[in-house]
Amino acid sequence: MVCIIREKEYIIEIMITKIKQLSLYRIATYNVDFISEIIFKRRLAFKILFFTVIIGNSASVFGQPRSNPKEISGYVTYNDSPIKNVNVVVKNTDVKTTTNKKGYYKIKASEKEIIQFSSVGMKPVEIIVEDVTRRLNIAMVDELNELGEVVLKTNKKKNRYGEEEESTITTSYGEINKKSVSYGRIKKIRGKELTVQGTSLIETLSGIVKYLSIENGRVRIVPNLSISNPEESLAVWDIDGTVYEYPPNLAVGDIDKVTVLKSVSATAKYGMRGSGGVIVVRTIGVKSVKQKKGKKRKKKKGKQNGNGAVPYTSAESKISFLATLDTISDHKTLSKFFQGLSSNYIETPSFYLDVSKYFKTEKNNNSLSSQVLSDAQDIFTNDPEALKAIAYTYQERGLHQKAVDVYTKLVELRPSYAQSYRDLANAYTENKQYKKASNMYLQYLREGNYILEEGIEKMVYSEMAYLYTLKKGAAGIKENSEIKGLGLQNSKSDIRLVFEWDTSEAEFAIEFVDPQSRAFNFEHSQEKDSKRIMDEKQRGYSSNEFYLYDLTEGNWFINITYLGNKKDKPSYVKASVYRNWGKINQTKEVKLFKLKRKNYKMGLLKLNSKLPSSEY
Repeated sequence: MVCIIREKEYIIEIMITKIKQLSLYRIATYNVDFISEIIFKRRLAFKILFFTVIIGNSASVFGQPRSNPKEISGYVTYNDSPIKNVNVVVKNTDVKTTTNKKGYYKIKASEKEIIQFSSVGMKPVEIIVEDVTRRLNIAMVDELNELGEVVLKTNKKKNRYGEEEESTITTSYGEINKKSVSYGRIKKIRGKELTVQGTSLIETLSGIVKYLSIENGRVRIVPNLSISNPEESLAVWDIDGTVYEYPPNLAVGDIDKVTVLKSVSATAKYGMRGSGGVIVVRTIGVKSVKQKKGKKRKKKKGKQNGNGAVPYTSAESKISFLATLDTISDHKTLSKFFQGLSSNYIETPSFYLDVSKYFKTEKNNNSLSSQVLSDAQDIFTNDPEALKAIAYTYQERGLHQKAVDVYTKLVELRPSYAQSYRDLANAYTENKQYKKASNMYLQYLREGNYILEEGIEKMVYSEMAYLYTLKKGAAGIKENSEIKGLGLQNSKSDIRLVFEWDTSEAEFAIEFVDPQSRAFNFEHSQEKDSKRIMDEKQRGYSSNEFYLYDLTEGNWFINITYLGNKKDKPSYVKASVYRNWGKINQTKEVKLFKLKRKNYKMGLLKLNSKLPSSEY
């Protein structure tokens, strides 16, 4: 093994050339201009680490299999009742156990290993162990083996599979009557006709759906009729009621049917988003709720509701220990009382966040509120989830430099997480440190991450394009192969909405209710989308972005139903609302929500072109 460590122009290059017997090869580059503190603290560790040579298949320079296993415990339930004899296994090892009659288990696993929970008749659950994983309470669900309907009598036409032909197509915007659609402008594909599993949904449907072209990860199924904005005529995907520009990957076996809509009459309900055609995908097990027949009720004039949600502020309950502070107004007495209480909550980040918020909003004491946050930052300096919630709080309050400091620490704690680099870059942008922001986004790419896909890559693309398009001069950006061709997308949307959450285990359903009271859902749960959660943990991200249109037509309501996080502590969700996205007059509003009460729909945001803020 040859190891060279060289420092020059703020660059440390660590290059390892190993003989064939070694199983690991890696080149790591760290730019001191971005993360100098990390390199300073780890320089000695690098020297010791890379001059250590271990020959053999059972170990490598970077660590050994089953290194530092830690104890993980929790309860397994079904419909809130404990299940005994659930098999709990660390995959690809001999480590296993079962739950007792109370549903309790404990097992040892290392970071990045997968714990599988299985029981007869139940859908298996697989969880990737992270640096913070200590507690995993698992709620299991039935393994669905649905039987087809038995048709006793029908006068409807049947297709070649002996199935009744449907007269309507169910979309996220309601039902479309086939008779109203131009002949030849609709194509329906059964899941059983799909035989190829591609690396993406686009590839899976290639050869069956006729693409005119594939452009930057999007497909064209109708001719381009727009010279000024060709992306307007690219197709969108309606997947189980949620509209995407870039489709998530689905296994062939999960697809029930695919319907391709091209005509204006078929896509009219989608507005401008459907001008390039719509590919409607329904997965197995998804049941469409048909609208009741009968006379349509006239819309009542007046205040529009949020689809039955209770405003977040009304749903919040006051913390009992804070009630004792209501009668205290003196600064010193408040501080002393807090110090007395804090000794009982030394391992509870939410205590500090609750107290800090209370001092700011109820006592109007910004000094004491900031001190509580600073104390929490020191106490939980090695807890990534706690630090993220603290950083969210700083961002909501506009304390951008403090947020930068916390996110810098998070890059040190989680250098393999894509979210770490994106968050620090975003914090630099908020702090108007555009050059550092640009450099950090490039560091994100150099760590082996990508752009132009779903999930965090799409977010990074959007934010890099914003810097490149509007802050190029201030950031001192010089075009190179990594950023060549960046262009703002979705700049015609009324709102860009970014959600981020502090723990990858957080499960919730976000509901978007448009001015016509149509609801669209994004459910982040193990049961609904285990593949996405697995991908989030493997690549290290916990965020998603959405674009809203047609705000001039009325109110958009954004609601959330919290489903838990497998732990006995709350989750924190940050919502960033960008108005006039990608324009010179762009504005940003940050809201932070503490989620604890489960299975309760809460209203987070109300958005309207005439409203300056998003208060519900």
